[in-house]
Amino acid sequence: MEFSGETLFKRYLSIEDLSYFSKLLKNGLSINECFDLLKTRKNDEIFSKIRRRLDQGELIEKLIGDYLPKNIRSYTLALLNSLSFSAALNLSLQFYERNEEGRKDVLSNIAYPLILLFISITSLYLFDLYGIDSIFALISSFEENIGIYKDFRILFRIIVMIVYYGTLIIFCLVILFSRPQRITLFYIFLSRHFPNSFLSIYYSEEFMSLFLICVQKGYSTKESLGILKSMSSKPIISFLAYHMDESLMEGDTLKDAAKKDYYDPSLARFIKIANYTNDFSSIIESYVFMTREKIRKRMKNYTLTIQLLTYIFIGLVVIFVYQILFMPMRAISIF
Repeated sequence: MEFSGETLFKRYLSIEDLSYFSKLLKNGLSINECFDLLKTRKNDEIFSKIRRRLDQGELIEKLIGDYLPKNIRSYTLALLNSLSFSAALNLSLQFYERNEEGRKDVLSNIAYPLILLFISITSLYLFDLYGIDSIFALISSFEENIGIYKDFRILFRIIVMIVYYGTLIIFCLVILFSRPQRITLFYIFLSRHFPNSFLSIYYSEEFMSLFLICVQKGYSTKESLGILKSMSSKPIISFLAYHMDESLMEGDTLKDAAKKDYYDPSLARFIKIANYTNDFSSIIESYVFMTREKIRKRMKNYTLTIQLLTYIFIGLVVIFVYQILFMPMRAISIF
């Protein structure tokens, strides 16, 4: 298989370029005029390639995916099925900003405890494999009675194996259920049996955030749900939009549709108030804000629990190791 230099060194438009591009298109400028205004040394090569392809008769909707960064490409390509290029790009940038905000929230809260947990489990596993038996062999050379510690050593190995392989199993399950169809099935199971679960609240908030972006851009409820249904890169969001749209098609009100098992139980209450006050955007913004705060609080509690358990486990191991290391000193004092 041959690879051209263009394939090997393909570059993509930056989020900044796309943001300016979207604003200029919204102001009525043509694509070529946007290129002329935004041209820099860094993006000139990409703009030239797009121009050549446009001159050859290709549509911007068909070729733009080759020059979009991965983190926004999936949004734009999905939205192009139902929107114009300008509208799809504008919404994609809004969705991207929302996704980045949520991702940073998650990483800032959970990255440190997960890294700490991983390092701790790996260190204990390696210590169990290569360190602790050498210490016991050293102690045995002093003819020290280590019978009681041998029982604890067996228990220690069992605990380490359970924690280590349990973590691997959880990691494998996360990979297994990360596929679109499986993650949706997992979400259905979770939302039906654990309606107040973290994932149910998290995805309901994300769904309503994206829905609110569409509404504030001037799209109707039906159009907004149609846009979100097309988001194949967000299978749960697409699933939630599909079922809400189906409920509305059957004659349910938006409040009744939000009462289904798949949504955060508190969402229907906010929609009821929104209908009563006739101020949908403001009330849903309040729901999004309050739910994000609830998510942050839960994540903080989860991370504190992980940290506490990690510290306790490490502390017990340190005490145990200290007692073992102190045994040769006692044996030497006898001599």
